[in-house]
Amino acid sequence: EMIVPSSIGSIRPQEEDYKLAILALCRNSKYEKTLWKKALQLIYVSAAAVDRGDLIKTLDIIAYNAVLQCMEHDRRYEDALNLLDLMEEGEQISYHTLPNLATYHHVLDTLIASNQNSEAVEILLSLPGRNGINVAPTIYSYEIVMSALLRKKGREDWRRAVELLDSMYELKITPPTVMFNRVIAACGKAKQLRAAEDVFRKMRSRKISPDTVTFNSLISICAGTGRAKDALRLFDLCKKEAEVDIITYTNTIRACAKAKMSRRAIQLLEDAKNNNAPLDAFIFTAVIDACAKSRMWRDALKVLDDMKKNNVLANEYSYSAAITACGNCGQWERALELMDEMKERDMRISTIVYNAAIGAIAKGARRNVNQSLGIDISTDKQELWTKAVELIDEMKSNRVWPDIYTYSSVISACAAGGRYEEALKLIKEMRGGSPRVRPNKIAYTGAIAACARSGEYSHALQLFVNMQADGIQGDVVAYNALVSAFANSGQSELAFDIWNDLCGKGKGRFNSGSSAGVSPDIITLTSVVASLERAEEEEQLEKIDQVFADAVERQIVLRSDSIDTAWE
Repeated sequence: EMIVPSSIGSIRPQEEDYKLAILALCRNSKYEKTLWKKALQLIYVSAAAVDRGDLIKTLDIIAYNAVLQCMEHDRRYEDALNLLDLMEEGEQISYHTLPNLATYHHVLDTLIASNQNSEAVEILLSLPGRNGINVAPTIYSYEIVMSALLRKKGREDWRRAVELLDSMYELKITPPTVMFNRVIAACGKAKQLRAAEDVFRKMRSRKISPDTVTFNSLISICAGTGRAKDALRLFDLCKKEAEVDIITYTNTIRACAKAKMSRRAIQLLEDAKNNNAPLDAFIFTAVIDACAKSRMWRDALKVLDDMKKNNVLANEYSYSAAITACGNCGQWERALELMDEMKERDMRISTIVYNAAIGAIAKGARRNVNQSLGIDISTDKQELWTKAVELIDEMKSNRVWPDIYTYSSVISACAAGGRYEEALKLIKEMRGGSPRVRPNKIAYTGAIAACARSGEYSHALQLFVNMQADGIQGDVVAYNALVSAFANSGQSELAFDIWNDLCGKGKGRFNSGSSAGVSPDIITLTSVVASLERAEEEEQLEKIDQVFADAVERQIVLRSDSIDTAWE
């Protein structure tokens, strides 16, 4: 109120008066947000005063930077860019003060706060020399933008981060190791192993020493992509150039687990013990998981016992991995014993653990089913489906909510037992439940298989129709289950129709799989042939000949690169 009228009166404020007023307004803008706009108005008034000759020089840069800092808090990036453009024009054109490094930092902060990361990158890459202003960026300049890029999980943000690293190299700015580590980690989140390795090579070529975190990030990427050999190579390199910690061991073991190198995983655990690494549940669980993937259930249980000997408390993930290991080898009884052990220890049994146990039962049930050639009418004699149903009921009573995997596994167990009514009940429950438990392809296929074993082709067909109505395209496994249902019910004509649809020459009654990339396989062939063979039709032999001819043409049987098989 004092300065604006005085600027056109007899008492004319000087540069210091404008500066003090602007700083006062900016300091108090946190209490009244609109004050910074009045400060910006004073900047424009002062520039006009310089133009008229009422002021000898432009305002101190501190005043400009104070206003820009307020714009950051209010996320007014457009105003910040406009002011920066005027400042870059300089005293001779716009009568504004030239920007300094702090000015650019405030503009970058404002852009980042406003989610304008791309604009921030462009401004940073234009320094020095932007609009003729020779202001060179520093490590902190890059840190402002890099932090924003790496916080965001955009698909291309890791590319911009790598671009900024290269820009620093061109300006002879040496990034710290931690900056390289963060870029490598960003590449890992985007599953870009080659990009991460490229950053690592640049790091070494520029004589920046990698640390343990560098190697841990790279090994973690290898673990996620199943590159066990690369993980082991980096592990050995870490031993030479940095220090191996418990995370290094755990990530390397995870990589070995994915590649089913369980023996190597066990060796790494022993190595960690010998080096007195601080053992935790994560490293033991990783080894148990490796044993599970390699179907070494006895070794998995030994590692679980080893946790107790080393005073490491097994958690739900440790037990889940051990239960899965037992399930993979048909040891469902041992899997249930592990669950009982958890109950005795008053441990919380989560959905993950229940899923592992039900999965073990389902695998055991499927093992009990003897697969016949073509038509599968055998069932699980031990009736393990009852145990699977009991567990899902127990989950609900304990308020541990089943997920899509839970339902699919129970349905799979019911399918092995030929219990189509229970499977249909579960499908109905899923369809009426929340979106997260709506039946998927696996659940529908399991229920169709349950109907197939019971010879209930009408229910199987309705399930198939419902699956398509839900927007789920059946795969060859689903089609084979439906063919089996027709075969077991004596519906050879329907089985023949499916074959023709899959071969792309039917009437599309079953929503022709050829257009969706689904083709018949050896199981489809044998089921259809067996179904036709049992049918009492005059044209059955001609149909069998046609089906077999189609199979030869599609290289399902009598392939030119193989000897005849038992299936043929």
